[in-house]
Amino acid sequence: MFFQTHKSCTALLVGAALITGCNSSGDSDAKEGKVPPVKNVILMITDGASDGAWDISTYWTHGEKLNDVAPYVDIDTRLAMTTFPLNTSSNPTDCAEEETAEVGYEADKVWDDTIVDEVAGKYTRPFAGYSYINKNATDSAAAGTALATGRKTYNSAISVDYCGQPLETIAQVARRSGRSSGIVTSVQFNHATPAVFGAQHTSRNDYAILGNKMLTGGMADLIMGAGHPEFDKNGIPHTTHNYKYLSESDWRMVKEGAMFAEGATLPWTLIESKEAFERLANNTADANTMEGPLFGLVQNDSTLQQNRSNCTTEQKQTAYGCPFLTNQPSLKTMTQGALNYLNQNENGFFLMVEGGAVDWAAHANDTARIIEEQVDFNNSVQAVADWVEKESSWEETLLIVTTDHGNSYVLGASSDQNAYAPVENPGKHLMPTVKYYSGDHTNELVRIYLKGAGAELISKYVSGNDPQYADKYNNTGANGDYIDNTNVFDLMKELISQ
Repeated sequence: MFFQTHKSCTALLVGAALITGCNSSGDSDAKEGKVPPVKNVILMITDGASDGAWDISTYWTHGEKLNDVAPYVDIDTRLAMTTFPLNTSSNPTDCAEEETAEVGYEADKVWDDTIVDEVAGKYTRPFAGYSYINKNATDSAAAGTALATGRKTYNSAISVDYCGQPLETIAQVARRSGRSSGIVTSVQFNHATPAVFGAQHTSRNDYAILGNKMLTGGMADLIMGAGHPEFDKNGIPHTTHNYKYLSESDWRMVKEGAMFAEGATLPWTLIESKEAFERLANNTADANTMEGPLFGLVQNDSTLQQNRSNCTTEQKQTAYGCPFLTNQPSLKTMTQGALNYLNQNENGFFLMVEGGAVDWAAHANDTARIIEEQVDFNNSVQAVADWVEKESSWEETLLIVTTDHGNSYVLGASSDQNAYAPVENPGKHLMPTVKYYSGDHTNELVRIYLKGAGAELISKYVSGNDPQYADKYNNTGANGDYIDNTNVFDLMKELISQ
């Protein structure tokens, strides 16, 4: 097997104490002020979700705010998080130069309601704060690198530092500890966010290179996503294959069962049909699927559903107005399958799940597709919670749910007159009225949720408090305390490295 499955108990070094035994409890450690062992760490990222994007999804499904419905109502640890990059360059700096942070987060500028009526293309930004949050934002590569490695870097960097030197990823930390590592996304498997957990490279735009590095570099035991050379954005076979995300030679090797990762004794097993993903999710996959490293490449070169174009302009105005593609698994199904696969390793695992197309819909100011994509992500979070309670426990598994950055600053209908007015709840299965102030990434505080083993330790990473965060946004239960995105890695590494 690519990962090692141990049939006996594993000794874990926690602080200065050696904990052994399959039925050991963390109680004695807690009494002594030590951190009990954490077996599994699951990081879930809804890409590009400004605060309003979370709530419009559950306004649609439940007619309620997100924090008032499952699974989020059951997650008690709620904070805010900064996302800014080291700098906004898209290229590395000469290593001879000093690493210098050039941007940050300034709360007083975010909440500045001075009337300015700035015009930026098709967007009018009536308040100074709206203008500020649209400057110096991170991209997904830099934000993902911060989450995956604990280091700020330039925009476009894939787990490399400011001058292009490779950084250790949390996936490498996990695999070094004997755990397995998995990457799941609803967009191309080697897009920026998934790539930072499986490769190190100076540019997010070199997709075929990133694809090769992810498949040969040995950071992941499981990779799932889109980017299929033989299918278009509607899941229809291409007449001419698209080798943007996988080179022709790499694709041939994958199909022939000849693609090996570094250190692997078995080649990548390929699954691609919706039915194969469903069998994995239902625990009915064959032994061959479960044995070696697993590459789940959905039959789409773009996303699972967000980029489909099989409907009229009128149908697109309403969530679920366009028929879903029938040959694509949901992100929930992929997540369930990944959990079943990775759970074979008795040492535990690290899993990153990305709802990547929330960001794509936000770039387009497409409210209907934001709702659809966020709902699938929410369902995936629920699937993880269900799995933990059935197959694991909150005493041995940590769940972190967040976004990598805001996008388009999703606000309510009156937010052009009433600064920061949130989207109003229109009721279940009714489309909300949304005003957008960007078609790009934004630099506001974002949500982060934690539940399970070690979640309470996040409090030591709190670096500031923005009192207006709790007043202006709907992340009820959060008081404005915030961490930095690099602290997500810090916490995960602390718990995995025990």
